[in-house]
Amino acid sequence: MPLPGKPPLVLFEDDHLLAIDKPAGINTHKPDRYAQDGIHEWLQKQHPDWRRLSILHRLDKETSGAMVFGKTPLANRSITEQFTAGTLRKTYLFLTAGVPSQATTTITAPIEGKPARTVFRVRESRGALKLVEAEPSTGRTHQVRIHAMQAGLPVCGDREHGAAACGFPRLMLHAWRLELRHPKAGSPLRLEAPFSNVAFSCDDRFIEMTHSRAAFLCAREVRELLFDPRTTDCYRLISPGADGLGDVAADRFGGIVVVRCSPDRLSELEPLLSDFYERVVPVATRAPAIRMPNSGRASPSCLAQENGLRFLIRTDQGFSPGLFLDQRENRRRLREFAAGKEVLNCFAYTCAFSVAAAAGGGRTTSVDLSKSYLEWGRENFRVNGLDPAGHDFLYGDVFDWLKRFEKRGRQWDIVMLDPPTFGTTKKGRVFRAAKDYLELARLAARLVRTGGTLFCSTNQRSISPESFVETIQRALRMEKREWQAIHFETQPPDFRVAEGEQPYLKTFWIGL
Repeated sequence: MPLPGKPPLVLFEDDHLLAIDKPAGINTHKPDRYAQDGIHEWLQKQHPDWRRLSILHRLDKETSGAMVFGKTPLANRSITEQFTAGTLRKTYLFLTAGVPSQATTTITAPIEGKPARTVFRVRESRGALKLVEAEPSTGRTHQVRIHAMQAGLPVCGDREHGAAACGFPRLMLHAWRLELRHPKAGSPLRLEAPFSNVAFSCDDRFIEMTHSRAAFLCAREVRELLFDPRTTDCYRLISPGADGLGDVAADRFGGIVVVRCSPDRLSELEPLLSDFYERVVPVATRAPAIRMPNSGRASPSCLAQENGLRFLIRTDQGFSPGLFLDQRENRRRLREFAAGKEVLNCFAYTCAFSVAAAAGGGRTTSVDLSKSYLEWGRENFRVNGLDPAGHDFLYGDVFDWLKRFEKRGRQWDIVMLDPPTFGTTKKGRVFRAAKDYLELARLAARLVRTGGTLFCSTNQRSISPESFVETIQRALRMEKREWQAIHFETQPPDFRVAEGEQPYLKTFWIGL
C-alpha cells in the first residue's frame, strides 16, 4: 500500500532510505536548469522529509523500476560503498523477441573501454516473446541494453540498441530488484518494484493490440505511479507528441477525461477511454459530453482533487474546464509559504492560485476580467471550507487595476502574473505575451513589498526561458528593483515533452 499522503511509487521508506518504482519516461535528474524535473527533483517537492534526498545511482530515462535514495550521510556513504564494492545486487527484467541460444548467457564485453559483465537468464516464454532476467555486476551506462543486444536478446522497444519497437510504445526494461544491506541495521534488505503491471504482465497479445491502446495503457500506468488518488485525481493523462498518440491531449479530472484531438482520433480513442473513466468530453470538437453506461445522470461538472484541495470542474464552459493542471507545482509552492502573507493574483481565472494561497494561510486579492470566473473562484473557496468573504475579488482589466493600486500606494507580499498568451479586453485592449510582458512586469513590480516575491509565468512557446527572464529582469531594472533570488519551474512530469522539443511553460519566482 502507498504511504499516506505520498505517491504510489513509494516502495520502502525509513529514516535512512527511500526506495521508489521510477516510471518510464522520466529522467533521474534534470539535465539542465530549464528542463523538466527529474524524478529526484520532483520527489524533493512532494514531502518535507524528502527535501534532502541524495541520488545514489541512476536509471535511464526510459527504464522503469527500483531506485533507492539516501536520506542521511550514513545511508549515502553505506550505499555508495556497496555499489562501488559490487556487493549491492541488481536484477533487471526485460522482454525480447530474440531467440536465446541457451538458458543462461554471460556477456563480459567492455563498455567505453571499461570492464563490464552481465548475466542473462531466460525466466519464461510468453508466446513469441521471452521474459529475461539480467544481472549486471558492473554499472556502466546502458550496460544491460548493450549487452542484451550483444547476446542476441535486444530489449523490445530499444531503437538505440538493435531492436525494433516490437509493437511496444516504451522501452521494455525494468529494474526489478535491489538487494543490499541496511546502512544502519546491517540486515539484508530486498527492494522490489512490481512487474505485474500492464506492460510486463503481457504476452504477445500485447503486440496484437492497436498502437493506440498499447500507448494509452503505458501512459496511464506512468500517471498512476505519480499520484495518490486519495489526494490528487486530476492530471495530464496523454501528452501530445510524447505518449505515442500523435497530437492527442487528454486531461483527467476525477472520473471525467477531457480530450482535445481531431474527430477521427476521438472515435478511435473514445471506446478505450470509456473502459476506465465515467465520461469522455471532447472539447476541441465541441461535441456533447458522452454518458457512459450505468454512470447515472451525466453532469457537466464535478469536483477534482489536487494535493488535497478541491476544485470545481465544468466541462460545458468552453476550452478549459476551470483548472490549469500544468501549474500544479507552482500552486503547491505558493501554498507552502503563503502563511501570513498578502497575495495579489492577477488574471485569476477561477482563482486556483488564490485557493492555494488561502489554504496556506494567506489573504488574497483576485483580479479577472470575467465576473463569472470570479464567482466560480468563490465557489472554489467554499468547497475547500474557505470563506470568500475574507478575500477580495475584483472585476476588471488587470492593467487598469495595477495602475489604480499604485496610485493608492497599495502593495502585496506576493504578486502572481499568469496572463493568457493572447487576450482582448472589453475596451478593445489586446494583450500579447511576447510584446506586452515588459509593461506588465513593470507595473506589478511596483506593487511588491521589499522582501516580497514576484511570480511571472508564460506558456508562449516562442519565448525561451532565457529571453523571458531577461524581460523580467529588464523590467525590474527599469523600476530600480533589485532581485535577491530567482527560482524556475516548468510543467510537471505528467506533461511529458516530445523528443526534440522544449517545455512550453516558463515560470519564475523572483525574490525582491
